[in-house]
Amino acid sequence: MSGDDTSRADAEFKLAATRYDDARNQEEEARAALFDAAAEAVRSGTSVEELAAETPFSVAEFRRRLRERGVS
Repeated sequence: MSGDDTSRADAEFKLAATRYDDARNQEEEARAALFDAAAEAVRSGTSVEELAAETPFSVAEFRRRLRERGVS
């Protein structure tokens, strides 16, 4: 591989890695916001089962995440 090809490949990899890290961080932030909002919803009377039915997360996962937020 020539120097130009290597430089381009390295630059493309670095860009892809940065984009991946950004997406992963956004996902983590969105997940935290989801469970924060779920905690408020449960405190307001919505059932965990109702919340779980609208997401890919199980009832058990919701309960675990809500306990972490002080909701039992």
